[in-house]
Amino acid sequence: MRTKLLFVWFILALVATSASIAGNRVSVLHNGYVTPIDGYEFLPGATDSGKRKVGSTVTLVEGKNTYLIADPGMAAKGAWPKILAELALRGLTPDDITHIFISHHHPDHNTQLGLFPNAVLVDHWASYQHDIWTDHPDNFVIAPGITVVRTPGHTSEDASLIVDTAEGVYALTHLWWAPEYFPKDDPLGHDKDAMLLSRKKIAATVDWIIPGHGALFANTRDNQQPIAGDVQAKVKKAVWAASAGWVNGFNAGNAEQCADAYEAHAEMIATPFGRFVGRAAIKAFWQNLFDQGFSDVTYIEPKIDVISPRAAIITSGWSMNKAQGIITKELWVLQEDGTAKLRIDLFEVLGD
Repeated sequence: MRTKLLFVWFILALVATSASIAGNRVSVLHNGYVTPIDGYEFLPGATDSGKRKVGSTVTLVEGKNTYLIADPGMAAKGAWPKILAELALRGLTPDDITHIFISHHHPDHNTQLGLFPNAVLVDHWASYQHDIWTDHPDNFVIAPGITVVRTPGHTSEDASLIVDTAEGVYALTHLWWAPEYFPKDDPLGHDKDAMLLSRKKIAATVDWIIPGHGALFANTRDNQQPIAGDVQAKVKKAVWAASAGWVNGFNAGNAEQCADAYEAHAEMIATPFGRFVGRAAIKAFWQNLFDQGFSDVTYIEPKIDVISPRAAIITSGWSMNKAQGIITKELWVLQEDGTAKLRIDLFEVLGD
């Protein structure tokens, strides 16, 4: 009996952890950059007349009882109010941030630490809050599916944040500065051999890379395991059912039903209308269309791509009584109850 109870407890714990990981979300709040200024040395420390524009990529990670900001550093004048406005769109204030992760100790990645007074600061080897310094090992778990991994190379104190989500595994890292694995050779790398090993480790385990000074990009790894047919079928069934529910809601002029198809903090970009975050804003958008007489939406040759055991992307053409266009990305994510909801919705109106 004791063995059976332990087994049941283990299965329940595994299910709970899987559900927590599926609920993890990664949102890039600000794309970083490093750009030269004419007449000045680009690389730091090369001469006494060096000068450059630098902005860190700032990312929000949401997990179980966790709201984490990664690399809250330098940005152009006026950028940080916009970053905080992104938090507000998600119902968050700086006081709500529970953790700050810094990829390394260079000032361009941590100049705004003071904006988040309640956060625990986490780096490659410890956590810090008030006057308490708490050491931690490599592969330190902040929350289920959110792990700090030591990745020396750019500096000896570099770390990467690995986040397991429904749509795949993310690495928030300074092993690369910008998309497409740039630069090939880090001109500021502290230890090139260590960096090579760190890059190989990260590239073999993640699906998405958020570099220190650039936009998110996909990482194609050779060891990616295929998704079993029965798992793909399960995901597709849930997504098609949820998609049909959204279409039925739209054609009934029911903004509440349309909005319920989205996760609470879903992001929708409707070109050329704008960007909408959260169910309330999305509901208002659809209600406005209904008030203008839009109806009768139809998907044209929809395609579905199962990208993980918990998520799929729909692309499609669409038409309705007063408009037509394309869906470039509907990211549907399976929830704890097995149903699917929209996390990202990107579509475009074509023509007049």
